[in-house]
Amino acid sequence: MSTNHSTTKQSYHHLSEAERGKIEAYLSEGLKPAEIARRLGRSHSTISREIKRGTVKQVK
Repeated sequence: MSTNHSTTKQSYHHLSEAERGKIEAYLSEGLKPAEIARRLGRSHSTISREIKRGTVKQVK
């Protein structure tokens, strides 16, 4: 069985302070991480990790 490896280089970018602020605002509006990710054009796992990491305030 052969394995296909992608030859394209992935490009990763840190979240900006503005994006973190938007995440915090969206959380305060009650949006779920998946919807926040869609609005910001980011992966939902990126948003979830950022919330879990605690760099944005979590609304409970």
